[in-house]
Amino acid sequence: MTKNKKYTLCIHGGAGVIEKSNLSEKEKALILNDLDKSLKAGEKILAGGGSAIEAVQEAVVALENSHHFNAGKGAVYSRNGKHLLEASIMDGSNLKAGALANSERIKNPIRFAKTLLDRDDIIMIAGKEADELAESLEHEMVENSWFDTPFREQQWKQAKALKSDETFLDHSNFKKGTVGAVAMDSHGNLAAATSTGGMTNKMEGRIGDSAIIGSGTYAQNRTCAVSCTGIGEFFIRATVASYVSNLMEFAGLSLEEASEKAIHEHHGKLGGDGGLIAVDSEGRVAMPYNSAGMYRGVLTEKEKNIYIWNEEEKL
Repeated sequence: MTKNKKYTLCIHGGAGVIEKSNLSEKEKALILNDLDKSLKAGEKILAGGGSAIEAVQEAVVALENSHHFNAGKGAVYSRNGKHLLEASIMDGSNLKAGALANSERIKNPIRFAKTLLDRDDIIMIAGKEADELAESLEHEMVENSWFDTPFREQQWKQAKALKSDETFLDHSNFKKGTVGAVAMDSHGNLAAATSTGGMTNKMEGRIGDSAIIGSGTYAQNRTCAVSCTGIGEFFIRATVASYVSNLMEFAGLSLEEASEKAIHEHHGKLGGDGGLIAVDSEGRVAMPYNSAGMYRGVLTEKEKNIYIWNEEEKL
């Protein structure tokens, strides 16, 4: 494919109840700074003519390394007080993908997902076998306690005080923070990546949409690249990520039309809340959500914008 100068990167740091009154100016500044770091990490790849798949990986790594989001360092606690990590990544140029779930020790799950994408014998792996394979391939490993943060521990204790069904129904009251990135590189290729710690107080063994290709992550060059955030069960039932692509390919909808329909009609009517980011083969971006807010940012060769609510945020 002929190289051009255009490129686009879009990232998210989760959707949910993000009320202005509950977000201090100090915390807001720190979150915006980490979103900016993520955009810069991806921009370094794209501006140099690098691939979309490498750009989304590096953008997500930057977010995994921040304790402000529910992925990597900032992952939530499971019902038994562990951190169980998920991630997936997909290359729109060849439909290759890699995914993992319930990792306890991989410092940057998205890097391991990328390793799986480059293999032909496996796409998805879970649990201790995922950790063992990652360690054998010399990925950086940490003790599960490395992911501990006071804020997520406080959330966990609050959730444990609720009944299990209330924990699920009231999950939107706990700040989400699943992270993701989508990109179109200067060669016209698309890619998507998503990483999460799942739901606060989730049952051991539970797997959300962030680990599932077609539900939380999807990319193909003919249509778009998508990364989702929200309560995973609804995104799985609605296969939201691939649904956006299907609406574009088979119903002829634009990226914006397909994304809005996927979140506000298809997924929303099931009762789910959350959002998605998407980029199409022309570099156009969509970022719909049906929650109170969504941490997100978009960068092209010309400009950069970061949002929490509707208006652009200033660093």
